[in-house]
Amino acid sequence: MKFSCLVVLVCETVLCASIASAQSNSVVQPKVVICDESASCTHQFINGQKFKILTTDDMVIIVSLAMGEHYMRADVSVSNNSPIAVDILPADMRLEVITPKEKALPEVSPEQIAKSLGHRAAWANALNGMGGAMARQQTTTQTSSSGTVNSSGTVNTTSSDGTYTNGTYNGNGTYNGNSTSTTSTPDYAAQARANERIRERNAAVASLQSNLMQTSLRANTVPAKQTVRGFVYFEREKHADLVHLTIPVGGTVYEFPFQSIRK
Repeated sequence: MKFSCLVVLVCETVLCASIASAQSNSVVQPKVVICDESASCTHQFINGQKFKILTTDDMVIIVSLAMGEHYMRADVSVSNNSPIAVDILPADMRLEVITPKEKALPEVSPEQIAKSLGHRAAWANALNGMGGAMARQQTTTQTSSSGTVNSSGTVNTTSSDGTYTNGTYNGNGTYNGNSTSTTSTPDYAAQARANERIRERNAAVASLQSNLMQTSLRANTVPAKQTVRGFVYFEREKHADLVHLTIPVGGTVYEFPFQSIRK
């Protein structure tokens, strides 16, 4: 009886392991399509910017990659030529530095960039406002005066030997004098210029933020025969020589190598 139970237990263990192994083997790995310009890819330069074009039976994906002052920016266009709708999710896209040192560069949302723009503008405005408030205008005034002095009187003196002397005097003279005074008042013209710079900066930042929201790629479900396009931002790596941008669409991962991505 004990032997039978042991056999059943062993059989159940082997069966569970077999099922687990079968389930593991049944997991479908995503298909990877690499943009190889000698085979599946072409390219086109537009205003000095290189765009890679990957064409398959189901998709046409066009990608360009540029390095900015603060971020790396991917210009991504996906045309869905398949008969079903597909999801395009920027948060699932990856940018990885391959050389000189492997490093993953996180995606940066347009909301984060807009917030950073606002913070930088606020600091600049504060400095401008402080400079305008501290600006002073100095006014120097010079005055001059002149006149005549007349004086007269009597002098009585007695020397040590007892000699007594008395007499009178009359005198006159002229004088000239100059004086300088300086007054300091707020420089209202400098304050007006500072306020104008603040106004112009706020308008420029608002325009940048609006353009950022309009041009950034958002999560989209793209119907058949439709196209979606926009910018995706990643953290900047100024020492990148070779990077790979991966874009998952449906069950396929499209990979785009870019070399010498330097400003």
